[in-house]
Amino acid sequence: MTLKWNLVTKGMRPHAQLQTKLEQKIAKLETHLEHFPSDAVHLQVSLERHPKRVWFEIALTLRLPSNVLESKKSGPDPLPAFDRAIKALLREMSVLKSALRRESDWQRVASRKT
Repeated sequence: MTLKWNLVTKGMRPHAQLQTKLEQKIAKLETHLEHFPSDAVHLQVSLERHPKRVWFEIALTLRLPSNVLESKKSGPDPLPAFDRAIKALLREMSVLKSALRRESDWQRVASRKT
C-alpha cells in the first residue's frame, strides 16, 4: 500500500535530509496501515518554523475511514520533533487498532475448578 500524503510548510523550506527522513518514517507508517483501504487513508504533515526564534512545530493528521488521528510535537530541531510525532501517532494507531479488533473482549475467563 502506498500512503497518500502531503507536506505543508510555513516559514521554511524542507531540505533533502528532512525529505528523506519523512519518506523513511512514512514507509514505516505504511506497514501499520496495510489493512485499511488505500484510497481512504491520507496523511498531512505540517511543519512550521517560529518566526523569531529557532523553534519548530510538527503536526501530523492521519485520516482513516473510522477516525482522524492527530499528533503535535515541537522542539529546537525538526528531525527529533518529527520522530516524536511519528512515535505518538503510532501509539495512537495501535490503540485504535486494538479497539477496532475489540481486544479487550478477548481476555479469557479463568477456568473454574470443581
